[in-house]
Amino acid sequence: MIAPTSPQNDENGGEVSIADEAARFRAVLLGDSRSTTLANLFDYLLERVDDPRAPKEIEVAMAVFGKSGAFDTSQNSMVRSHMHRLRQRLERYNAGKAGPSLTVPKGEYRLVLVDPHEEVEAAEELAALSAPSSSRLWMRRFLTIATAASALLWIAAFLWPDDRFQSSPLAKTVLWKPMISGGRAPVIAVGDIYLFGTSGNEGMLELLSRKSELQSEADLNRYLMMHPEHKGRLHDRGIYRVPSVQANATLEILKLVSPMSKAPADVVPMSRISQDRVDSNNIVFIQYFSQLPALRSPILHMSGFAPTADFNLIRDKVTGTVYEARNSIDDAAPQRGGSAQTPSYGTDYGYIASFPGTSGRHNLLISGIGDAALSQMVKVVRDKQLLDTLARQTGNISNFEALYRVRTVGGLVFETKLLVARPLTSN
Repeated sequence: MIAPTSPQNDENGGEVSIADEAARFRAVLLGDSRSTTLANLFDYLLERVDDPRAPKEIEVAMAVFGKSGAFDTSQNSMVRSHMHRLRQRLERYNAGKAGPSLTVPKGEYRLVLVDPHEEVEAAEELAALSAPSSSRLWMRRFLTIATAASALLWIAAFLWPDDRFQSSPLAKTVLWKPMISGGRAPVIAVGDIYLFGTSGNEGMLELLSRKSELQSEADLNRYLMMHPEHKGRLHDRGIYRVPSVQANATLEILKLVSPMSKAPADVVPMSRISQDRVDSNNIVFIQYFSQLPALRSPILHMSGFAPTADFNLIRDKVTGTVYEARNSIDDAAPQRGGSAQTPSYGTDYGYIASFPGTSGRHNLLISGIGDAALSQMVKVVRDKQLLDTLARQTGNISNFEALYRVRTVGGLVFETKLLVARPLTSN
């Protein structure tokens, strides 16, 4: 078991902390090496040991080796070479030692304290469960950029026992019936956000940014070709993240579809979904509405709604109505000599679309402008009574779209109202 900071017991039953081991190794490292580079690298990793996110290669290059944000790690292996040397030094230091030991996991830039006995037991347990498939290997990479809540996705997706299968009333609803045709669970595609680096005048990476129209390195390259004035300031670092609300929504949908089919459901980030997977599976898309154009969502060709340049707006192409999401403001504290302000209400908009896929498949989109609406749409698709009401509004057809208004105050949802429900055509 790998624990970055938790103390562990040595062979005599005493506690061993990562700080103690680090101090001993650093003394040996400084005594054996004429260069301080490895010591500086080790110190940097030690400073980041409590950070749940491991640093990226470019971050190490900038912090330890003084490189700028424009430093191309794909063409220069300096960081990887020094990490390899540090890993070798740790292996020599740990050789013959009993009990917990410091190590740098291969392919990662973080320092951990490992109990070799627990590590072997964990590896044997994992091997006994199942052989890793390519989708599971990708899931491990995916989870490193998700939040702690999304770690539950791995457990539910790949350790869900077959005996949990049971007949679900939702499987007979107009919404879910086409999604489980053929007895196969749908693929769950969760929208992930692409982040790019922005450097300052001195070439140092200052922050990570996002633009709704930039969802990949290819998008960034095209953008830089059209805006050459930004070359040298915007940099691809291969960073994607899944917001916690989308991760939690994915978990809830995973728990929902698992009882509908004996076959396990796969989870894949939108940045990694392939055409072959789209053609051969029913897919549940979980995305913010503003992500749809950037991710080339097929629903845009059929929907009567469209995103705008403003993340907080949805435009009805049929009626011309523009729906704007607004945040609520909590009750304000009373001013001296005055009274508390009246709380304001927040408004969010959720969107559900059931539409045909390729090769006879069927797709479902669960979306919203903001977090509140996206979370509420997950609740809607889990509620048979609400789904039956929606089906009556759309004439019990399988291809439809629906827009909901979600009202909040103080961060709490107090109303979810169906505003628009209408059929979709594939034209």
